[in-house]
Amino acid sequence: VDVLEAWINSLPGTPAQAPPAITPNGGSFFNNVSIALSAPDTNAAIYYTFDGTTPTTNSYLYSNAFNLTSNAVVSASAFRTGYVNSMTANAAFFIQPVRFASQGFSNGIFHLQFLGATGSNYVLLTSTNLMDWTPLATNPATTNLLEFIDPGSSNFGQRFYRVLQQ
Repeated sequence: VDVLEAWINSLPGTPAQAPPAITPNGGSFFNNVSIALSAPDTNAAIYYTFDGTTPTTNSYLYSNAFNLTSNAVVSASAFRTGYVNSMTANAAFFIQPVRFASQGFSNGIFHLQFLGATGSNYVLLTSTNLMDWTPLATNPATTNLLEFIDPGSSNFGQRFYRVLQQ
C-alpha cells in the first residue's frame, strides 16, 4: 500500500490519502470486540461501514473506538479536502456468543462451564422468575474455559442462570 500510495502521489495532479488502519484487523472473538480506526494523516476524516461497502461522506463518521457485538465487515476510508479519497481498508469480524460447554449437578451443587474470551470478566446471574437477576459470582477468564459453581442451587424449586461479559 505504501508503495502504491507513493507512486500515486508522485504523479501530477491531486495527492491521495493513505488508507486508514483497522485495529484489530479482523478475526474471531467471543461476545464483542472493540474496534479502533486511525489514519496516517491526522487531518483526515475517517468514514466507515459495517457491511463491506465502500464508505462515502454519508457513512458513519469515526470519532472513537466502537464495539461490535455481531458479525461485520468493517470498511474504512480517509477523506480530506484537496486530496483524493483513500483506498478502502477492510476487516472481517466474526463474533461468537458465549457457548456453554457443560452443566449439571454434583452432590446438590450446580456446576456450569462455558467458553468465553480470555482476559474478560464474566458475571454469573441467577433468577427464579426470569425477571429479577442477582449476581452470584464474577470470574476473570484466565483461559477461555470458565467454571461457575452455585452451592445454593438445591435451595430453590427452580433457578435460572445467565452469564454476562463485563
